Order: sequence, then structure tokens, then C-alpha cells
Amino acid sequence: MPSIRLTEKETRAAAAQQNPLPTGNPDRRLSAALWCAGVATFALMYAPQGLLTQIGHDASVSPAQASLLVSAATLGLALSVLPWARFSDRVGRPTAMRYAAATAGLLAVAVPWLPTFDALVAGRFVQGVALGGLPALAMTLLHEVAAPARTAALAGSYVAATSLGGLSGRLLVVPVADHLGWRPALAILGVGLAILMTILIALLPAGRRRVPVPSTGSLAIHLRDTRLLALFGIGALLVGGMAAVFNYLPFRLEAAPYHLAPTVVSLIFLAYLAGTAGSRAAGWLVGRLGHRTVLVLACTFMAGGTVLSVAGSLVLILLGVAAITAGLFVGHAVASGMVGAHAKTGRAQATALYNVSYYAGSSLFGWVGGIAWASGQWLYVAVLVLVLTALALVLALLPSTTARRVVAVESC
Repeated sequence: MPSIRLTEKETRAAAAQQNPLPTGNPDRRLSAALWCAGVATFALMYAPQGLLTQIGHDASVSPAQASLLVSAATLGLALSVLPWARFSDRVGRPTAMRYAAATAGLLAVAVPWLPTFDALVAGRFVQGVALGGLPALAMTLLHEVAAPARTAALAGSYVAATSLGGLSGRLLVVPVADHLGWRPALAILGVGLAILMTILIALLPAGRRRVPVPSTGSLAIHLRDTRLLALFGIGALLVGGMAAVFNYLPFRLEAAPYHLAPTVVSLIFLAYLAGTAGSRAAGWLVGRLGHRTVLVLACTFMAGGTVLSVAGSLVLILLGVAAITAGLFVGHAVASGMVGAHAKTGRAQATALYNVSYYAGSSLFGWVGGIAWASGQWLYVAVLVLVLTALALVLALLPSTTARRVVAVESC
């Protein structure tokens, strides 16, 4: 036993020399830094989703146009993932994340006050670009800095933080907006998130660590791999369906025959917790049923939940949304894990491409859902989600390499 402890100490000391952290427990400080990154990023990205009906009414824009405030941020994030990864290869992960956090913190306070709706959409896009440097690099930094025995626990902590951020951003701004208006609500949230970004900057590893710049050849290899393309497609289609649901369900529930108050409608986002539980259960399910079976179950869950959401009963709608959310997170966890398992070379680039497709799908189909809503209200939105889910199911049934273990990644 003494020799084992000595080895752990030596390993930790060597890691500290290569990747110096602020004073204190290195793992604890890294966990706190990634917790700040997860909460702040996803709270900021999805906060407007609970305010779309108010923003649409105040700005005199359609539901599809209002949803651009969410889609613009996710599109900016999707387009910035690869550039942030390349930038971090040159300056180091901590330095790149500091730039991203500082920029995102400033924008979090400034963007809500932009005077016109078009300026808000543009500001949200730039905000997404800045935010892209955090989820794009957080997991990579963790594996480079933390002791190998602690990476799984720290990754789980980060995943939990992203879930909390996505939920809290959607929930907290609505009651504030009811009393002060949506601009002050977003600005107040922005101040809190800017504080989290400042703490993140202080807790990130010190120093500037360069890493070898990877060859772009692996990107071309991945883009010719039909199995990887299928996994990219599954992530994009499933998250696109859930984005459409969360973007336009408030418009349905605040109208006749429900006439629910925005604060009450925002509670629908508590269904997000079903997704958190689903992502954690994904690895256990794959170990017993196999990845393809679990992907099929995830698609089936989303389809069944979509059918339930068409019902007039609020209870059935809530159950449907919970099933949609759980299905998305299970499918996302399995598909993203399969990307890393299947990619033999350039796994970081393969994961980056998955993130690009994932957030691009959220941006595109979240907006397309607005066209469906304008054409046939909720029934057409449900049809869109069923089509996206059916396409994902087809891709899931294509031949693919099996994986023995799947880990959950950041939430939407």
C-alpha cells in the first residue's frame, strides 16, 4: 500500500509540473472551474428560450423569428468549435478558455440592451461564437490536466453542471421578466454569469501550454466515413427535434385553451431533468442492450413522446415532453460516445465535428419548427419532430461499429 501511495504522489507531482494549477487541491479547483464553465455556458445560451413569447410580442416578430435568438447562439457555437480547437492548439487550452470566458462574460451583460431585434440576433450569434471556446475545450482540458483516475468523476461533475446551467437559464429569467421585463431579466442573469466567468478565469490552470497542431487530414478522413456521418446526423436530427419542441411549446401553452402564465409555462423545462437522468443511464443501458438497440429505443421514446404531446391533456403533454427529453439525451450520449469509439485517429477532431453537427442541427431545426408552427400550429411541429426522429432511426439502423462503453457529454 505505501508504494501505491508514493506512485500516486509522484504521478500527481509530475502532472502539476506540466500543467500548473492555482494553489489548493488541483482536482477540486479544476472541478470548480469546469462547473463554472458548464453552468455559465448553457445558462447563457438557452436563457432566451423561456422568453420567446414575450420577446416576440414586444418586438412584433413571428415565433420563427423570435426563435432566432436561440438558433443564432447555437449556430455561432457550432461554427466556432473547430476554430477554437485550432486556436487552443497554438496558445494552450487554458489561455483559449480565458479568452472565451472574458468575451462571453462581457457580451452577457451588453447584448440584452441592443436596441433592435436584428441587433439582438447578431449579438446572440457573436455570443455563441465566444461561448464555443468553453464546451469545445473543457473535456479536452480535463483529460490533459487531471489525474487519469479522476477523469471520469470530473467529467460527470461537468455534465451535471451543463444540465444545471441549461435548466436554470431557462427557468430563472421568466419570473424576473414578469416583473422587470425580459431585457433586465437577461441582463441580471448576464451579471451573474459574468461573475461565474471571472471565477472560471481565476481557477483555470496557470501558464501557457502549447500542444502539437494536428493535421487537417483527419477531418477529411472523418467526413468520408459513412458511419461517423450517420452518428453526426443522429445527433443533429434528435437535438433539432427537441429544440423545436422547447421553442414553440410555450406559444401553445400560453394560448387558448390553456392560457397559462409564462412563469407556469417555464416549469415545463423541469422535464429537462428526465434528460439528465437519461444521459446518466445511457452507459448502463448500452452495456446490457448494445448501442444500436439503445439508439433505437431513444428514437422510439422521442417519437412516442411527440405523439403524446399532441393530446389535449396537460398531463399527457408533460409526459410527452419528458419522454422527448429523455430520448434526446440517451441518443445524444450514445451517439457522441460512439464517435470517440469509432474514430481510430483524430478523435478530438471527430468529436469537434459531432459538436458542429449537433449545434447546427439545433439551430436549423429549431428555426424550421417556426415555419411548421406558422403553417399548422402544434400538429405540424409534432409532424416535423416525428420526421426528424424517423430519419435518425434510419441512420441508427445502419451498420456501425459497436462500442463497449459510452460516456455522457455536455447537455443542450
